[in-house]
Amino acid sequence: MMKDYYVIIDGYNMIGQSQTLSRVARESLEEAREQLLIEISNYSAVTKGKIVCVFDAYDRGTPQSEYEYHGVHVVFTKEHETADSFIERYVYNIYNKHTTHITVVTSDMSEQHAIFGTGAYRLSSREMWRHLKENKDSVTKSMDEFGEMKPRTRIQLSEELLSEFEKIRRGESQD
Repeated sequence: MMKDYYVIIDGYNMIGQSQTLSRVARESLEEAREQLLIEISNYSAVTKGKIVCVFDAYDRGTPQSEYEYHGVHVVFTKEHETADSFIERYVYNIYNKHTTHITVVTSDMSEQHAIFGTGAYRLSSREMWRHLKENKDSVTKSMDEFGEMKPRTRIQLSEELLSEFEKIRRGESQD
């Protein structure tokens, strides 16, 4: 039986665990969110399952809003709802021990205890940042290796035959 995989991320918690994004957030919370979503979307391209990133409501009086960002499902909670309470409810609604595998990314201790009660797994925000870096390094290494590969012909030719073709190409006599 195939399982549905979910990674559910407390967005502001992730921003708070990054020195760089914490600095950016002091100037522009929107820019910090954007940079986080870029990192997560790169990760989502090489991992299986659905990734959900949850942010607490950013405007008073706003309803819950959701959108897709390059493979990441982004949720802004409704007014007066924390990301923690949304995540708990979301996990409760989708969890089935036989068909789902859920990992929640947060460093919030009360959230961690609530998650364990639902059967979901927990990954700290710091550990997730490590995963994101390892993923980025792995992709960079793969791209470097790909770039170093010699172009290949459609069929393998011996060096002797390649040499003969090169002579023909240059117009050299074939003696």
